[in-house]
Amino acid sequence: MNPLLFRHYAALNIPAVLSIMYMEAKIFFQTRPMLISQLLTPLLYFIFIVTALSETIGNITINDVLIPYNEYALVGILTMSMMGQMSRVIYRMTVDRRYGFFALKMQAGIKPFFYILSMSTGAVLGYATQAIIFYLIILAFHLHFTLFPFICMWGIGLISLFFWISLGTVITMFIKTYQMRDMVLTFLIMPLSFSAPSFYVLHDAPSFIQILALINPLTYQLNAMRAAAFGTVSEVSVMYVLLFSLAGLLLAARVIRHTDLLTNELT
Repeated sequence: MNPLLFRHYAALNIPAVLSIMYMEAKIFFQTRPMLISQLLTPLLYFIFIVTALSETIGNITINDVLIPYNEYALVGILTMSMMGQMSRVIYRMTVDRRYGFFALKMQAGIKPFFYILSMSTGAVLGYATQAIIFYLIILAFHLHFTLFPFICMWGIGLISLFFWISLGTVITMFIKTYQMRDMVLTFLIMPLSFSAPSFYVLHDAPSFIQILALINPLTYQLNAMRAAAFGTVSEVSVMYVLLFSLAGLLLAARVIRHTDLLTNELT
């Protein structure tokens, strides 16, 4: 039998999955510059962008509910931070591919879905860490979020996170060079982040921005998170989030299943 086919016959290795999750968590807390960046980014966005705009804009109306702009935009920053975790997953999977750890994990019985789950540990921890900062911002600036709606909003964001993790997985498996990967991330994350109504109100935007927002998955995730935050969540909005994440995970697992174990990763 071809050794490269062993991964299709290896039994699921749960202890190995847990070991990888432990290692990813350890790496997350040991990379202090990245951890500090995770802590500072939400605060800097809120102080230098949202606080300034809030004084100019004041209140906005969403679904006949009057909302202070700083509360509206805070949810937008949270979704952008959630989406930004994709770059961490891409970095960790790139290291796996470059140094042969991906092949070892597949041969050891790490099935594609569990590989995605275990390699998502750092992203989930990053998102959880930022949630603490966001709640401290809420307390410090006396924003009108209570704990339960905030947890619901964060939970919807956690589900949404796996869509972006899946997208990052597909990018990592398909793109072979660091330069191309960095370019794709640059031209993907920023347009997606800012075309979604993170800082603006969708119905007040120009037509071409509205069109871009409507084809952007982040828009639907953002709407569901805002609905949870302001107590107007609907089953339809949550269903969109679940479908996006489920479809993304299925696609990413399929891509991993058919990805070559050996790669000529170029710099």
